[in-house]
Amino acid sequence: MKIMMKDLVYKNAKISLPFTIKSSIKDCEFAYYIYQDKQIIEKHWYEKLEKNSKVRFTPIYSGSYQIRLFIRKKDELVCNQLTNEIHIDRAMGKEIATTFPNEKVYFNDVPVKYLFQPAKKPSKHLILSFSGLYSTEFQGGAPVYNHIRTLEPVDANKLFILDSYQEQFCYYVGFGGAYDFERSVVALITTIANQFNIPAQNIIATGSSKGGAAALYYSLKYNYGKAIIGAPQIYIANYLDQRANSESMRERYNRILGRDHDFGKVFWNGLILNQVAKCTEFPEMHFHVGKGDFHYPKHLVPLFKQFDKRGIAYHLDLANYVEHNETGLYFTPFLLQKATEMTNTRNED
Repeated sequence: MKIMMKDLVYKNAKISLPFTIKSSIKDCEFAYYIYQDKQIIEKHWYEKLEKNSKVRFTPIYSGSYQIRLFIRKKDELVCNQLTNEIHIDRAMGKEIATTFPNEKVYFNDVPVKYLFQPAKKPSKHLILSFSGLYSTEFQGGAPVYNHIRTLEPVDANKLFILDSYQEQFCYYVGFGGAYDFERSVVALITTIANQFNIPAQNIIATGSSKGGAAALYYSLKYNYGKAIIGAPQIYIANYLDQRANSESMRERYNRILGRDHDFGKVFWNGLILNQVAKCTEFPEMHFHVGKGDFHYPKHLVPLFKQFDKRGIAYHLDLANYVEHNETGLYFTPFLLQKATEMTNTRNED
């Protein structure tokens, strides 16, 4: 019996499984299981297979769905196949496409795309990789992941998180002072950390430029143990205003500010410094920046002055280059070195 099963289809708020059988269906029965986020949520027992038999259901909750189809003929199992996985944002009523084979979607307030790589050997460390802002994104291109190849030699649990909210960047926070994307990111990090029994002090936040701003912000706010930060923006609104020199980028900048642009500018410029003001315990912070990169005098020097006033410890790798777009070239070996050192140390209890 030849059974052809196609990819799942999401249409009109329903998921359906198209399949055809290239032989007689006499004495055949079919059954199926519905999976949400890898767990069986419904079982439909065997019933007679007809020419117009369909597998269809209406998902109520956002999640990643699959179907396992069973077909038997005269009590002999002839089909036991699991479909592809599709990711449904029920609130928005749409399917979320993934780009990489191992890319997943975490659903909370809003969906978050991510790649997770567990350690090959038992590890008590979790490395977070926040992505930078690529030049293509200023022209409306899709957000991308960072440092997957760079961190490949490091044997630790690694979580690469995509800064993609409503098809653009949001600095892993949200738009206009809302924290809906941030809540989902934190829930994702917490879920994986709990799954692998990793304490907050063994979480290492990493990233450069936009990713560096996120790594600093998250490590301050959520008490992560360490941060490896390359040329971050501290005054985020000032930076985006400076870069928003095209209609496409100006549109994205306005969206991230929110409806009240004046409030949005104050919110984004003070986002990190507000966390610094509130913090009583600080992560182990390792900064990298080029001497001539404007991020050093415009963003990091004011931050370091705040640290110095309060006696807050930090480490600075000041490299000899002048352009911000060179950050990736110099930050990559710095990131690999520090991540290797941190994960090779004795696991903290």
